[in-house]
Amino acid sequence: MIERTLVLIKPDGVRRGLIGEIVSRFERKGLRIVAMKMMRMSRPQAMEFYSVHADKPFYKDLVEFITSGPIVAMVLEGDSAISV
Repeated sequence: MIERTLVLIKPDGVRRGLIGEIVSRFERKGLRIVAMKMMRMSRPQAMEFYSVHADKPFYKDLVEFITSGPIVAMVLEGDSAISV
C-alpha cells in the first residue's frame, strides 16, 4: 500500500552533514521525496509537535535540542513508507 510519512533530520544530523546519506538511504528503499524543506523549528512549533511528551521529564531537553539548529523536514511516499 502506498503511504506517506514525515521524516525529520534533526539538528545533529544536519550539523554532521548527513542529509545526503539519509536521503539516499530512503531512496534506496524505494521511497520518493514528495516535499523537502530546511527550516528552523520555533520554540512554539516544537512545543506543539512534541506536546504528547509534555509531562515527561525529557520534554524540556527535547524542545531545546530540536530548536538548537536547522532541521530538514521531508514527506516521503512509497510502499509501506511508514514502516521503512
